[in-house]
Amino acid sequence: MVIISSSCNIDEEITSSLPPKISIEGNGSYRVRLGEELRIAPRYENCDEATYSWSIEGKEVCNEQRYTFTPNSVGITKITLAVTTSSGSDSRLFTITTVDNFKVYDYTPAPGQFIGELKTGGFNGTEVTHEAAITYAESRLLEDKFVSLGAFGGYIVVGFDRVVKNTESYDFSIGSNAFDGSSEPGVVWVMQDENGNGAPDDTWYELSGSETGKAETIQNYAVTYYRPEASKMDVLWSDNMGGSGVVEYLESFHNQESYYPQWVEADSYTLTGTRLQSRSYDSSGNGSKWVNPAFDWGYADNLSAVDGAERENLFDISNAIDKQGNAVELSHIDFIKVQSAIQQQCGWIGEASTEVTSFKIIDSE
Repeated sequence: MVIISSSCNIDEEITSSLPPKISIEGNGSYRVRLGEELRIAPRYENCDEATYSWSIEGKEVCNEQRYTFTPNSVGITKITLAVTTSSGSDSRLFTITTVDNFKVYDYTPAPGQFIGELKTGGFNGTEVTHEAAITYAESRLLEDKFVSLGAFGGYIVVGFDRVVKNTESYDFSIGSNAFDGSSEPGVVWVMQDENGNGAPDDTWYELSGSETGKAETIQNYAVTYYRPEASKMDVLWSDNMGGSGVVEYLESFHNQESYYPQWVEADSYTLTGTRLQSRSYDSSGNGSKWVNPAFDWGYADNLSAVDGAERENLFDISNAIDKQGNAVELSHIDFIKVQSAIQQQCGWIGEASTEVTSFKIIDSE
C-alpha cells in the first residue's frame, strides 16, 4: 500500500468560527501501480464536527477523513475532497496517475555522468549491489523520473504483469527527457517468454528504426569499460573495432566518486548492441552549444515527430527483426530492453546517454 499522509491532525482548540482547511504534501499529484492501494490522509484544521466527501467524476465514493483508492485500470483519475463545517468549506483535487504493474529485471548502465550521482541522478550512495540498483531504477520509473543508461551499451530491462499484444497499431510507449536539440537515442529490443519461466533469458529481437540497414549503423558493436584507478577520473573504453576513448569526468557539474557503476564488481565489463552514427555537433564553433539532433523514428529518448509526442516515443512490435535483419512475427512480447545507441562525448554537456522515464502498454481495445 502507498500512503500519502500529512499526519492527519484535527486541532480541537481552534474556535469553530474559523473555516476548515485541508493541507496536503506536494501538489496533490501521485503515481501508483495498477491494483496497488493508495491511502490518502490529508491534514485538517478547524474541522470540529465537519463532514467529508470524496468524489470521482461527481460521484461520492467515501465520507471519511481518509480515503483508500485502488485503481482497476491505467490512466488518470481525478479525486475531489470537500470538507464542510458550519463556518465554511474547503476542497482539494488529487490527480492519480495509474501505471501498469511493471518490474525492472535488469539495470546495467554504461559509465556516465548521472550514474551514482546523488542529486539530479537520484542515487543515495547505497546502490552497491545489482539488486539495489534495480530497486533504484524501479522506484525512479514509478515516480516518472529519469533513469540514465550512461554511454553506449548501457541498458534496462522491464516487464509487465500481463503480455504486450501485437496490435494493428502502436503497442507500447517509452517516456524520456528528450527536447528539441537534445535527443540521445536508444535502440529498443523485445522478447517473448518462450520457455515460460518468467525471466528475460530467451531471444532478443531488435525493433527496426529509421537507421536500420544503413551503412553507418553497426551491428554487434562491443565496448569494454575499465574501472578508473582513482576517484573522479575519466573512464577509459575500447571497442571491438580497434577504437578507444574516454567517458570524461565533469568535475564542474558532478561530484560522485566515479561514473563507473558501484555495483559492477569486475574491473572491466563489456556491453554489446547496435550503434547508431552520432549526429551531435557544436553549433557555436567554440564548444559552448552542443546539439543532439533527433533521428526520424523508432528510438527511445528521441524527439521524433513521426512515432511519438514530445518526451514519449511509440513502438510497434511488428517492427521486430532477427540478427540477420529479417522480419519476425510476434503475437506478443513479455519483456522490453532499451539500450544506449550512441558513443559520443559532447564537450561540457557530457556523454550521449539515453534516459527513460516510463514504460506503458497501449491498449487499443
